[in-house]
Amino acid sequence: MRWGWITLRGLWPALLLMVFGTALAILMDRVGTLDGAEAISRGSDWVFAGSWLAAAVWLVQFALRLRRWDAGDGPFCRACAGPTGFVQPGRVYYGKQLSDFRRCYNCGKATPEVC
Repeated sequence: MRWGWITLRGLWPALLLMVFGTALAILMDRVGTLDGAEAISRGSDWVFAGSWLAAAVWLVQFALRLRRWDAGDGPFCRACAGPTGFVQPGRVYYGKQLSDFRRCYNCGKATPEVC
């Protein structure tokens, strides 16, 4: 298993939450130093804490999915037997609906969702 790729593919949303939440909190704090904008400055602490809390929830959810896959209960890739992500709706090509699929965290291939 390529655990580095699995980690990157599974935790990029948490990284984006942390980066953008921190940047927005800094921006709100800078705007809050202007006259009459104290409420924006107070809200920056909540934005920062909320984004980092959401990132922590995503991390725990990802760890639980990996633990479920490791126990043999979670969905797995048919090509490499790696852990897969969330169900994504199938694409429509030339008027035909393809089946829903999950993207593998290890190899990146799409695995059809079996009902």
